[in-house]
Amino acid sequence: MNAQDDVILKSDGDEMHGKILKINKEDLQFIYKNETIEYTVNKSEIIKITFSSGRIEFFNKKATTSNSNLKEHHNKVAILPFGYIKDQETSNAIMTKKIQQETYTIFKKKAIILQFQDPTTTNALLAKAGVNNNNVEGYTMGEICNILNVEYVVQGLVSIEKSTMTQYSNTTTTSKNKNKRAYIDSKGNIVGDIWNNTGNNKKTSNSSSYSTATQNYSTNITMNVFSDKGDNVYTKEHASFWQTQDAYKITLAFLAKRTPIYKR
Repeated sequence: MNAQDDVILKSDGDEMHGKILKINKEDLQFIYKNETIEYTVNKSEIIKITFSSGRIEFFNKKATTSNSNLKEHHNKVAILPFGYIKDQETSNAIMTKKIQQETYTIFKKKAIILQFQDPTTTNALLAKAGVNNNNVEGYTMGEICNILNVEYVVQGLVSIEKSTMTQYSNTTTTSKNKNKRAYIDSKGNIVGDIWNNTGNNKKTSNSSSYSTATQNYSTNITMNVFSDKGDNVYTKEHASFWQTQDAYKITLAFLAKRTPIYKR
């Protein structure tokens, strides 16, 4: 995004980049970047405006302080798509949703009082509200809770990087005795070398070796739990002891068990 652009985020997820000319009571006047035609945008269609100065203004937000709203959220939890970084690359939408589902499964198995929202519902509500990876930083976690109608949200980051290589080698040896003394078998056939009757037994052996290499990984996970009041009620970072590529699964369970919402 150009730092000199005003950006309008609409409720359908579209973003309008350009300049806001005037804000009226019910609408605003806007022109797209590098264009001259003036457009009128109704405020009812707008979720958020990020002004070129960096200031952010929200529109059509749900009230966050009413008792009825808090009651509706009570004992409900949503798992957000996790941030995912592998070898410093972040563009893997499949893994963010996969880890979200795995985290949901970990908590869901131990749920007693709390109700955990299915990730498909969570992601649908976020999409309808126009919240995505590109603009989620413009929302507080309290606002996200209200969008999802939950009391708590679980949010986190999984970082995986290649580390060392482990080498494995193995050698196999086979051997056999070779008797060179000639003899006659039960059928009267001569077996062996009749010209070499020294009677020496010799052992012959063959050996083969091979080696393999296994890539090790370093895994770090940060997990946070936020309330619908915007409070961070839990945060912890942990480096996995295991060095496999899927070590994050064990680490997710380790962190989940230590949150205040596990087994509630």
